[in-house]
Amino acid sequence: MTRLLCFIISFLIFLAPVFAGSQQDKPKKLKTRDFSSAAKYKQKIREQQTAQVNFSQYVLFVIQKQMPVGGGYSATPETVNHLAGNVVSWDAEAQKLVITPLNARPSFCSAACYLVLLQALQKWEQHTGNKLPAEAWQLFNICENQADGHGVWGRANANGPGLAKLVSDVGAGVNFTDIALARPGDFLKIFWGPDIGRKERGHLVVYLGAEKKNDRIYLRYWSANTPDGYGTKSVPLDSMHHLIFTRITAPQNFANVTKLPATDPLLEAMLTRDFSFAQVIKMCRIRIPKKQK
Repeated sequence: MTRLLCFIISFLIFLAPVFAGSQQDKPKKLKTRDFSSAAKYKQKIREQQTAQVNFSQYVLFVIQKQMPVGGGYSATPETVNHLAGNVVSWDAEAQKLVITPLNARPSFCSAACYLVLLQALQKWEQHTGNKLPAEAWQLFNICENQADGHGVWGRANANGPGLAKLVSDVGAGVNFTDIALARPGDFLKIFWGPDIGRKERGHLVVYLGAEKKNDRIYLRYWSANTPDGYGTKSVPLDSMHHLIFTRITAPQNFANVTKLPATDPLLEAMLTRDFSFAQVIKMCRIRIPKKQK
């Protein structure tokens, strides 16, 4: 019995190298990835980088590093028309939009946020390697006497939910009302009263956070504010009637501005008609908190 056991052990020891060798000869399975061309490889890297990007960080960077401070506040027709050519212009030879925020002094809230958005898009392009088409960038240009609801700037500058509706229509982000979901770098439209449209009192800003002072909640934001111009403010939440937060989550979809009609009739009508918040929620696909049961 002992001899038999020794024979079996010796036989197994003899076979072990042979078996191991046969296993090593088998080809290993590799994960399949389509890197058949340099272009596909670069596209894959860009997609991975884009997925990791928080667009809000570009918005905050622009505010801190590229926008002026102060400069005064003015929303006269002369101030609005000064943006065309002096602050935002299309370089046909270079096929690029040129933005010079230092020339926008004095300024007003929607112009300030529009300049931040454009420069944040440029930073996003530089960082990720993604590019909006030149024809899309050209549509971001500002023309003299550009009416509310007309073109990209006319949409962003409109009363009511101008920027929120633009972002919703091109699929570049989400709109919501729950302050608990807000984070620094979101755009925010504040309505100081219940009126929306022709009689509204509103303010377009970049949200910076909330803070508690003297048992009241304050919202901090950046914009072109009265009377000093570019800078931050902290305002009690209970002085605000409606809030619409806009977060850019898919900046690449701003390429869809090329598909927009020349005019948005609803935003154009904000100058002459009154709207309800329920109408605004529907037209901008705004997410609202569900009521607790």
